[in-house]
Amino acid sequence: MMENLDAVLSRQHFSGEFILSEKGYSLDYPWKNREFIEAHVTGGSMTGSLFEDCTFRNTTFENIYMDDVDFVRCRFENFRIINCSRDGMEMRECTGSPPIMIGTKEGPPGWRDRPPPPGWESHGKK
Repeated sequence: MMENLDAVLSRQHFSGEFILSEKGYSLDYPWKNREFIEAHVTGGSMTGSLFEDCTFRNTTFENIYMDDVDFVRCRFENFRIINCSRDGMEMRECTGSPPIMIGTKEGPPGWRDRPPPPGWESHGKK
């Protein structure tokens, strides 16, 4: 069953299927200390959102307009960003394996020209 993500913003833990917004408006929201575990979020816009000290494990963001979205001190484990825009996206002080980007030409922002984070080599990526 798919839930509307903007209707459950007070949760600390997200797992399952979520549509970002059935109304199509932008969800500009400060996400702090949230866990996205086994979650699939799709549709809508997160323009201007901030993810701070969040965990993304076995999670997919798909078909989301994500311009000017920042990830700060987040932990990534098998986080996929599929067919999402990402102009102005930044990732600072994040750990784990860089997100898997599908549908974009550039590599994961914030990991460019830096040594791979711990554990990245174990995924066979260089």
